[in-house]
Amino acid sequence: MLVVGAQCRSMGTLTRLEEAARELHTVLTDPARGGCAHRTGERGSLLVGAELTPEDVVTSVREAALRARADNAVLVMALLGHGFTPPQQSELYYMVAGSTTGSTLSALNVGQLLAEAVDEPGVEGVIALIDTCHATGAMPDARRIAGGVKAGRTRLSVVTAAAADQAARGMRLSFALADVLRDGIAGAGPAVYADARLTEALRERIVGQVVGRFDYDNDPFTAEGLWLARNVRSTPGTAGGVVGPLGLQDLAEAVAMWRGDGLRLPAPLTLAALGELDAFAREAEVDGSADPRWHGRVRQVVATLLRCAGTVDLLTTVLASVLTSDVLREARRLSGLPAEAEGAELLRGLVEYAALRAPGADEPPWKASARFLAALAQVSGSDDVAARLRAWARDLGAVTEFNDALAEFARRRQEGELRLVVSLAGALTDWPEEVDAWLVGTGEPLPVHRRFACASPDRAGTCRAIGTALAWARALLPAPATLVHVDIAAPAHLLARWRPEESKVGLRLLGVNHDVVVRWSGRMDPADESAEMNDAARKALRSMAGCTTVPVEWLGAAVLGDHEALERGLSTGRYDTVVGLDHHPDALQDVLEQLLPYAPIILWPRQDARPSDDGLAGLVRQHWQSLPHGLPAAYRNRWSEQHEGCVACLGDVRAIWHDEPWLEFCRPFEQRVVAGPEEEW
Repeated sequence: MLVVGAQCRSMGTLTRLEEAARELHTVLTDPARGGCAHRTGERGSLLVGAELTPEDVVTSVREAALRARADNAVLVMALLGHGFTPPQQSELYYMVAGSTTGSTLSALNVGQLLAEAVDEPGVEGVIALIDTCHATGAMPDARRIAGGVKAGRTRLSVVTAAAADQAARGMRLSFALADVLRDGIAGAGPAVYADARLTEALRERIVGQVVGRFDYDNDPFTAEGLWLARNVRSTPGTAGGVVGPLGLQDLAEAVAMWRGDGLRLPAPLTLAALGELDAFAREAEVDGSADPRWHGRVRQVVATLLRCAGTVDLLTTVLASVLTSDVLREARRLSGLPAEAEGAELLRGLVEYAALRAPGADEPPWKASARFLAALAQVSGSDDVAARLRAWARDLGAVTEFNDALAEFARRRQEGELRLVVSLAGALTDWPEEVDAWLVGTGEPLPVHRRFACASPDRAGTCRAIGTALAWARALLPAPATLVHVDIAAPAHLLARWRPEESKVGLRLLGVNHDVVVRWSGRMDPADESAEMNDAARKALRSMAGCTTVPVEWLGAAVLGDHEALERGLSTGRYDTVVGLDHHPDALQDVLEQLLPYAPIILWPRQDARPSDDGLAGLVRQHWQSLPHGLPAAYRNRWSEQHEGCVACLGDVRAIWHDEPWLEFCRPFEQRVVAGPEEEW
């Protein structure tokens, strides 16, 4: 196996290249996943650097091929970095430190490199992963392989990151592939092959690039395809059984600790098999080879899994007309279950996680499950569903927990719909002379609107006007309703230097008692292009909803420094989802003004953010499922004394966030005719 990540001086630094190469190498050499041989030394299985030469790469490929020949193994090879195709040609050339697009001799012909490797006697086949621009050009000429020393009796699969005329960005293929191999592919059997199923899984995770695959198979003496990794989702019991991977893991561990005689679990684990195991555990005599401390644990796990199987059947019946992946994920987030609760089979994974992993030490055993089912009832919006699921909770003695959760979720939904929008759109060059406020979610056909003058056109005057707007909004609310959510919309020049939640409004900072989300006031502008801009954002948000990975395009200083190239990328839709800045630019205002009309969500670090090993991308990846709602709490935590001296945290992340509710709020501005204040809402 060989993973190569080469920087090229003439093409600019790829900020995530080394991270991508190391992450891919790690998962490919993981014995439980890729199972590739991890070679160390001068020509090890990972070759990353900013000074690599063509000879370095050629020598490493040859040594990897010789090792595969000695082991009669498949060679897995990944090339990450820059690539180009000469004018009027489609052949891909891989670029190293001294390569230029004007010299093919300074780079490596990838097709030729692959053809030589796959033609080496003893090599059982080659899987090549090409994460460069124009990657489809890596496909070698099949006639060259057929005319080799093996007369074409070999196998080759090439997975490519982009079409021959297309750029590849952010090492998307490498990160997506690492995620696929870590997570596995549902229903793909015990192995992940370099085949159509893998290509489909990668395409589901990668937007903005055309992932491709080339297959050559002319070896009649092989019994299986080119397998790239073990499929971690192919667990005994997941096909035809009623137990998911999580439940099977807990049960296998308990049985192994209880019985020292190697009692094996049947596969698949059906209801009948679980019943037989329960009867065996109930009646079996404990002999000297069995551990009595685990006897009760086995019976507890079996009983829980039987109840989980019944819960899955109940939910598929009660929610048959509304049960979708989006509904399940929304209920997971609402109930507080973490993202890792989503297993290979989404519904079963969530039910088993709530029952086996979520309960706290001092909590009723079915509290987490009751919260998850209450969340499903809330998301469904059906009183009949709530009543039928309450009966489930009553059978388990968890009806109080179910009702408490249902009341909590209803209150949170009402609070979430009620919010105050404060716009500083009139601040053309500095601070505004007045602010506009809308109270949304009161049940009125249109949000209630009022304009407030600033005592002075500066920060202090603006904060006092926001305080007046808050008092006005509270006076409109019936008891016991409270105002929690506040949206602050402002121009780019203020967003670049102002953190609204840290503004003192009245006795406290605005973010102490309110969840503040920052918006860009430009999306409320009644200009001609606003409708197009917001429609593009709606489309991007819908495409992001189906992504299983974090859809952030991270931009470094090199990309931001090339203003014209960045503008071309923006105008062609390259950065139309989430844009993250991996540093705090000196000219942040200019960067925001360039990006805001295109990206619905923009992230960047505070100027005083502390460095961390994983960087901002790691923080965002870790907390993505909680954003943007997790940011206000993170900011409050950052103000606490416990933050002193700690490394980077979510509170260091700044965000301008335009979700679908905000875009719906902006919709009337897109269509309205500019008129006097008395005609505006």
